[in-house]
Amino acid sequence: MLRPIIEITKEMREVFSHYDLTRKELKRTEDLIDKIENQKITISVIGQFKRGKSMLVNSILGDKILPIGIVPVTAVVTTIEHGERAATVRFDNGIIKEIPFEDMSDYINEQSNSDNHLGVRQVAVYSPSDFLEGGITLVDTPGVGSVHQKNTDEAYAFVKESDAVIFMLSVDSPINQIEVEFLKNAKEFASKFYFVVNKIDTIDEDDLKEYVDYCRDLIKRLMEVDSIQLFSVSAKKGIGVEELKSAIRHDCETTVRDIIERSAGLKMKDIGASALSQIMLYRTTLQMTHKQFEYTFDELEKTFNELRRDAEEYAEHFRSNPRMLEAKLNDIRNSLSDEVSRLFRIDYYYDITSVDFYRGGKVDEDGRRDLREDFMKAVNDIFSELEQTIKSVFMFKEENTLTVTQRIYDVNKLTRRLVRLKTELDRTPLEQAEIDANKKPEFKQVHCE
Repeated sequence: MLRPIIEITKEMREVFSHYDLTRKELKRTEDLIDKIENQKITISVIGQFKRGKSMLVNSILGDKILPIGIVPVTAVVTTIEHGERAATVRFDNGIIKEIPFEDMSDYINEQSNSDNHLGVRQVAVYSPSDFLEGGITLVDTPGVGSVHQKNTDEAYAFVKESDAVIFMLSVDSPINQIEVEFLKNAKEFASKFYFVVNKIDTIDEDDLKEYVDYCRDLIKRLMEVDSIQLFSVSAKKGIGVEELKSAIRHDCETTVRDIIERSAGLKMKDIGASALSQIMLYRTTLQMTHKQFEYTFDELEKTFNELRRDAEEYAEHFRSNPRMLEAKLNDIRNSLSDEVSRLFRIDYYYDITSVDFYRGGKVDEDGRRDLREDFMKAVNDIFSELEQTIKSVFMFKEENTLTVTQRIYDVNKLTRRLVRLKTELDRTPLEQAEIDANKKPEFKQVHCE
C-alpha cells in the first residue's frame, strides 16, 4: 500500500536532520511540509517574454500592480500575496528592504534594473484582492527567450517553487522550441497547469479557433494527457479572464491539498536526487589522503584571509553603517560557500540571516558608533562555524580509525534510506492533477470583484 506524500516527506525530513551534508535539502523539505500542512499554494505565471504575463496578473487581481510595456519589462520574480497594499525587496545578499509601492518598478522593470544589476532576489507585493484569500501566492516571472539571459535563468529557477502554473501563449506567434523546453521543465515540479492563449482580441474567430485547436493538440502530446484546461483571453480587455479565475478558485476550494501534495512529491524527487548527488561527492572526498585534504583546507584558509583583509578595509569606510555591514557579511557567507563548493566539490549551505549591528559598538568622539569590532567578530564567527563543520564532516586530521569507519557506515546507511524513499516516490502516482475541462465548476463560495 502506497503511503501519503506527507508521510514520505516527513521521513525525508527526519533523515536529512541528522547530517550536516543535507542541510540545504532539509530546509527545502521543511518548506514543503509547511505548504502541505497549511495548504499554501503557489501559482506561477510563466512563459516566453512579451506574452502578456504581467498584464494578465493585473487583470486577475483587478489591480494595476505590475509594470507593463511594449518591451520586455519583468526582470525579477515578483510574488503577490493577500494583505494591505505594500512591497518589499529581498536582495541577493539577504537584505530585505520595504519600499514605497510606487517605487516597485525601479526594482522589477528591466529598463530600470537591466540584467538585475541591483542584485534583487525577489520582490514581494501585497494586495487586498479577494482572489488571493485563502493562502494563494500568485507569481509573475521574467519571460524566457529574450536577450536577457539572466531573466530566463530566474524564470527556470522559480519553476521549482511552483505548485500550479498558468502557462502563457499568445496568438501573435506559434509555440516555439523555447516554450516547449520550458514546459517540459515545469512538468518536473508543478502538478497543475492552466494554459492561456492571450491577445485574442487581435484576430478573427476562425483564425483563433485554428490556433487554439493547434495549441490544444500539441500541448496534450507534450503533457502526455488526454485533456487540458485551455483558456482564450485578452488580458488587455479582460475578456475570458473571469473563466480562468473561476477555474482556479474551484480547484483551490476542492482539490488544493491534492495539487500541493502532488507537487510536493515531484519536488521531493528532485530533493532526493540532489541529496544523493551530494553524498556521492562526499564519498569521493572520503578517499582523499590526509595530505590532500590538508592542502585543500589550507587553500580555504587563504581565501578566508583574503576575505578578512577585504572586510577590514570595508569596515573602515562603513564603520557606522549597520545596513552596509550586514550586506557585506552575507557577501562573505556567499563567497565562502562558493569556495567550499570549488575546493571540496560539495555544497555548503549558509542561512542568510540578519546580524544586529544597530546596537552595540563604541562611540566615536563625533557621537557616531564604531561597529568595526562587532563586524569583524561576526566575520570570524562565520569562518569558525565553517571550520568546525568541515573538520567534523570531512574528518580533518582524524586519526581515530573507529570514528572514520563509523562515518563511512553512516553515509552508506543514509544512502540506502534515501534510495528506498526515492524508489517509493517513483512508485507514487504524481501525474498532473486535472479535472474535467468540460465540466462546469461548482463553487462553495465565489468572490466577485
